[in-house]
Amino acid sequence: MRLPALTVWGGCVFALASLSLSSGGGAVAPTACGPGMKAICGTIKAFPVKEAHPHGIVYNSEGPLKGLWFDNATTDDTSSVVEFDTRTGTERSHLTPTQGSQPGSINIAADRSIWFTESVANKLAMVTHERTIKEYPVPTPDAYPLDITRGPDGAMWFVESRAGKIGRIAPDGKIQEFRTGDSASRPTALIAGPDKAIWFTEVGTNRIGRLTTTGSVSHFSAGAGQMTGDITTAIDDSFWFGKKNAVTRMTASGALTEYELPNAIDTGSIFGSRNGGVFIGVMHKDGTGSVTAISADGKLKEFNLPQKHLMPIEFAQTADGSFWMTVQSFDASASPSQLFNLPLPAVTDLPRTTIVTGGGPDWMATGAGALWIANISLKEIERIDAATNAITARIKVGGVPCSGAAFGFSSLWIPLCANDKGTSLVRIDAATNRVVATLPIAPANSEGGITASRDSLWMATGNTELSRIDPSSGKVRQRVTVASGSQNPTYAGGLVWITSKASNVLTAVDASDGRVVAKVPVPGGPHFVTTGGGGVWTIGQDDGVVTRVDPRTKRIEARIYANIPGFGGDVTFGAGYVWTTLVGVPLTKIDASTNSIVAQWYGRGGDAIHFNYGTIWLADYDHHLVWRIKP
Repeated sequence: MRLPALTVWGGCVFALASLSLSSGGGAVAPTACGPGMKAICGTIKAFPVKEAHPHGIVYNSEGPLKGLWFDNATTDDTSSVVEFDTRTGTERSHLTPTQGSQPGSINIAADRSIWFTESVANKLAMVTHERTIKEYPVPTPDAYPLDITRGPDGAMWFVESRAGKIGRIAPDGKIQEFRTGDSASRPTALIAGPDKAIWFTEVGTNRIGRLTTTGSVSHFSAGAGQMTGDITTAIDDSFWFGKKNAVTRMTASGALTEYELPNAIDTGSIFGSRNGGVFIGVMHKDGTGSVTAISADGKLKEFNLPQKHLMPIEFAQTADGSFWMTVQSFDASASPSQLFNLPLPAVTDLPRTTIVTGGGPDWMATGAGALWIANISLKEIERIDAATNAITARIKVGGVPCSGAAFGFSSLWIPLCANDKGTSLVRIDAATNRVVATLPIAPANSEGGITASRDSLWMATGNTELSRIDPSSGKVRQRVTVASGSQNPTYAGGLVWITSKASNVLTAVDASDGRVVAKVPVPGGPHFVTTGGGGVWTIGQDDGVVTRVDPRTKRIEARIYANIPGFGGDVTFGAGYVWTTLVGVPLTKIDASTNSIVAQWYGRGGDAIHFNYGTIWLADYDHHLVWRIKP
């Protein structure tokens, strides 16, 4: 369901324990190419480029500079920043005003302009929205700026590797410098931490530094072994950094856990995964370069490049979920003058019907031979005929449809909100497509949820309240006390199930009398819920785990590590599978007979999902459409 945009470091939406790669032609790789394999089973393509040393790479997701950009880290008259068309492989090069500037790291500012360092020129550079390059000299001579990132204050922060300083450049070009060590400390990479401080590596002293935006500095030991320079955060707010043959996890208090990388001789870029682990570029003793995934508990998966003696040094991910990387060469026979692309399976690869709704399609329900979808921005309900896929009615409801949708008693029931607060409940007659009642019963919030049982409607109407509503009179007939923060009820087999992310519990309510018959502890922030295949299924928004509960014993049967934590999401059941959606990972397929992930798709979509009429219905809020997909 539609919530604030998901924040993902580096745009990464890999699923560590269940990576499924496209085998070409939109097909999903067979089981033999699943998580048990060490080598990539999909096709990693090489794209030769005219630039001698592609280095920093970034994807700008919006604005006039939208697209994939990389820089050419040369010290001659070819130093440049380059736009790369991922569809055609064509380039548009922009030479740096200072020749031989050796561009390094590249990143996106809050206004979607592009910033990069110029190490040899001792400057910072910005690509304006008009595609002109402005340069800003670093005040300290020979500071050798390397990495650059957007800070928590909206400014761009950068390391001065030879000066022992961290710099800050405001949008107007004003630069401040903060002393973090002596010139031998060699600050190398930096990142904005979850505590709104700047965290950085010091390769010269083998320490991790922390710098507040007001200039207060502290340091932590990086432990034994030589750091290679890069640092990232994971979803659990831990910090990770690479070493020559290991990767280290550090808590905010400085506690270290190290994981060996077998046969590694060097590591490159590192970035956080959404399951608490990281991904890192690795070079092995036999010359094989890989993207290596390390889970939060140290399990490794290696995805090898198709050419030897090349190690990934920077990564970017485009809107379709595809990974692009620049590489460092470890042998004269291997040219770094190329980008590598790791395509991930996308929903747009699947056979599907596209239904353009306009506005912002979100909550869904089915009944009377139709899909009913709540269009948030248009403040209407669209009725889509399941036989023809045509929109046969657009029904204005007098407010923002929010907090779920339910079909029952020959009607569609839609809670309404204003300013993210619940106001009322609307009844739409399926025979006439008209609003026939607006009930003064408000949902708890924009995510509260509603469902229909045999004789009642059930809607979350308060922080600890689940209301049972008589569909004939339109009045609340019973108020059931449930766990704090309970939302998104669903009905099946005589029980109403409702999750609470805040309380980490799944509650079962007897639909005949409103008694709470079970409270099942479910870790990880359970939010959306569905039933089918002999189970009750929830998504953990905090840990990305799908939990299966036995409706008879009221006990957890399985925990499926789907690696889809984040805001929003939805879950449904159909054709023997559990289907989940999340912005960035719009479709995950789980076999209910084995409790295992069959496939995941990436890219667009991920707002709401429903299964009926033999197909999956999936909303793409940002592109104003609904997909109908064959399972």
